[in-house]
Amino acid sequence: MNLNDYRKCFELSFDQFILENSVRDAQIKENLSYEKLTGVVRVELDNSQFFFFKEGKLKLIYTSNEGVANRIWKEFLATVGNNPEDVVRSRAGKTSNQRIFAKHGFTVSTTTSDVDFVEIYPPCSLKLYLENIYRDVPLFIR
Repeated sequence: MNLNDYRKCFELSFDQFILENSVRDAQIKENLSYEKLTGVVRVELDNSQFFFFKEGKLKLIYTSNEGVANRIWKEFLATVGNNPEDVVRSRAGKTSNQRIFAKHGFTVSTTTSDVDFVEIYPPCSLKLYLENIYRDVPLFIR
């Protein structure tokens, strides 16, 4: 899938998504949390792609698959550029930072040139992203 394909997933209901992606029951986990999103249903597709639904609507897509995350990040850079609204600490590691592009519905965690993970979500304000999705990371201690 490319970035536009991921974005189109937000137009689908939970049932449509399950049907279109031939999701099996074993790929669905209910009543989970992702950062500040609680009570979500997680659908896992191949290549460590996780789709988080709440009340039948897709709320966030997460992938830490190196190939997929790098490809999506490069595609995003080519279309939007690298001017994040904010840079915050990442749970991926002491030297990782999350670059937040909330108005574009995109966040990437990077360490220098390596991509740790990518989040795709409906465009929102930076304030809403920080209040509803991002969970502050405690300081890393050796």
